[in-house]
Amino acid sequence: MATTRRPGAATILSELRRELKARGVRVGQLAQELEVAEPTVWRWLRGDGLTLDRLDEMCAIAGVDLRDLAARSGEEGEESFTLAQERILAADRGLALVFFAILHGAQPAEIERELGLPRSRLHAHFERLARLGLIDLAPRGRVRPKVKRPVRWRRGGPLSAAFERTVKPLFMSMDFGSADALYVSDMVVMSKAGQARVHALFEALRDDIHMIAEQEKAARLDDREWSGVLMMVRPFDMEETTAELRA
Repeated sequence: MATTRRPGAATILSELRRELKARGVRVGQLAQELEVAEPTVWRWLRGDGLTLDRLDEMCAIAGVDLRDLAARSGEEGEESFTLAQERILAADRGLALVFFAILHGAQPAEIERELGLPRSRLHAHFERLARLGLIDLAPRGRVRPKVKRPVRWRRGGPLSAAFERTVKPLFMSMDFGSADALYVSDMVVMSKAGQARVHALFEALRDDIHMIAEQEKAARLDDREWSGVLMMVRPFDMEETTAELRA
């Protein structure tokens, strides 16, 4: 059977991972019931080599109907930006900041208060984002994103380049000894498949992070603040890393 790689597949898999986590179904259990190796299940949960039959089997183990997951995935908008949308957002930092605030649940009053933008400029940004097809202007002044969270951008594309210029330096310049710098760092030896499994964990963890943020917003906690999260795994060139020690 042909491999499943269709629009909406990433969202279906995200919903499936959420269901598996909620029901306490671990990858080891999936692998055992599907009679395959754990790395194979990790690849399937990313959509690599996944067939509709296998997806249906995993849904059965999770106790959810594939049709329900597909329906959920269609509730929101696109999974990725068009190239034109990327170029415009990359060229206008204020517009991009407003959009990503909306994407993460902020409404006009909150954006105005926290970003400190003049109301006239803020509404100009809303109107431009609506023309770009990125948000809907809802009744009573509310706004709603028309893309899914997390939305994907092109590797090496305009937004990727803008991230390199603007956001990446904010992470790299932070004081790692500061009390508010919460991070985990380690070095391990693993294969490409292992690195891919770690990346899949990052994707699942991002869903959990957004869930925590939504719960805290609903609880109206007073000490919430915008917080940056960067998760990364990459090969180390140990020969380069240890060159000074061998000199």
